[in-house]
Amino acid sequence: MVPSHFGSLGRFPRLRAALVTAVLAAGLATAGLRAATADNRDVPPMPIDWRSGEQRDHPLAGKIWSRATNALVSAQDYGMALAKSRFILLGENHDNADHHELQAWAIRTIAKLRGARIVEGAPQADTIAMEMLSPEQQVTLDRFYGRNAKVPRQRDAADFGRMLKWETLGWPDYKLYEPIVAAALDARLVIVPANPSRDETRKIGREGLGGVDAAEAARLAIDKPLAATDQASLVAEIAKSHCDMLPAAALGNMTLVQRLRDARMADAMLEAGTYKGSILIAGNGHVREDRGVPWYMTRRGIAEGEITSVMHVEVSGDLTSLGDYVAGEARPMADYIVFTPRQPRADSCEEMRRQVGEMKARKGG
Repeated sequence: MVPSHFGSLGRFPRLRAALVTAVLAAGLATAGLRAATADNRDVPPMPIDWRSGEQRDHPLAGKIWSRATNALVSAQDYGMALAKSRFILLGENHDNADHHELQAWAIRTIAKLRGARIVEGAPQADTIAMEMLSPEQQVTLDRFYGRNAKVPRQRDAADFGRMLKWETLGWPDYKLYEPIVAAALDARLVIVPANPSRDETRKIGREGLGGVDAAEAARLAIDKPLAATDQASLVAEIAKSHCDMLPAAALGNMTLVQRLRDARMADAMLEAGTYKGSILIAGNGHVREDRGVPWYMTRRGIAEGEITSVMHVEVSGDLTSLGDYVAGEARPMADYIVFTPRQPRADSCEEMRRQVGEMKARKGG
């Protein structure tokens, strides 16, 4: 409605029309500004149209736990915390599609909130380091990004998987990881390898710490011992992940291989630079703060407050209370837990025992 005091301008129709237009435009602009402000402060909707097949109706599925508050928090508070952090470590179960969708959501959220300038002064992440990639893929990554190309081509997430020949890398299907790559490209974040090379991994597996140059071991901080309890838990985890089939003599070097991987992942994130940050995509075991990637980052001068670690954890049907996952000995070594349904999977130890049995049979026991 036009204000009544415009009636006195009836003798000046053009002036009256101009003023009416200006008032309406100002009102629309104000309304639009309010809408834009509200939209900029909101995180995107979380992807809870679950793809995992088991326990989708679990009471904790889709919930987010914060260690700082020791309570469940909103997606809004969680997203703001990610956007304000310099280094963000996003854990996963490698074969759980929901974990990858939530990692992609986190990347989009960080980009959106930082783009809205509501976390002004927060360090900007420039890279996404991926456990799935190692230095052997760097040449292909350079080609994907058009580095040194006379006429760089525009490439998308599908091109990424095709050019890297993802199916040969030994990880779950690329379709699970494609949302992460797409979110990284949309946010103009550069994907970098996080894993050590195969040659370096084999060498330390054979020779132990002597397989790494002493100066490099000191730089990476793998020459520094873990606390006794953390070392023991790492050895137990390595044994369990190999279905307790590794010889006891091999556990020491296999533990060093895991430490090397964590140290190299930390190194990949720190290469972002003094005033920049990075995001890590890796298994849940790598993002834990007591002996995973954060441990090496703090040993290299990064303050704990600059690191935010997230575990994406599958719920278990017989464990329905929050305390079952975060209290006592179950207390996680991460800043946040995002709970998801379970991905059905075969017993990997049964398969490993079958393969070992076949190898022994071929070798005559």
